Amino acid sequence: MWARMSLGQYISTRRKHMRLTQEELADKVGVSKSAIAKWETDGGLPDRDNLRRIAEVMEVSVDELHRIIERTNMKNVDYNVNITPEVIAALESYGYKLIRPGEKEER
Repeated sequence: MWARMSLGQYISTRRKHMRLTQEELADKVGVSKSAIAKWETDGGLPDRDNLRRIAEVMEVSVDELHRIIERTNMKNVDYNVNITPEVIAALESYGYKLIRPGEKEER
């Protein structure tokens, strides 16, 4: 069930399971009710300290919250990035090796 949820959906579902209002969760975490509302609607992510406090209050590990964030972020990765020749030249001038789609990395 959690695998398909964003962090915001997880926080909202877990909060309701714990029978807490947004305001009650905000008090326990030490943030405003609007911060909880923002996180629950995926309008932003809690910073490291707030993430730790959310984990403590919700009795889950910070690692589990990080896994949810990473799963969500991986779904939103755009692999079709169009970089201009000028950007490529600038990166290569700084010593970066760019691997173009379809190329294999040289070792």
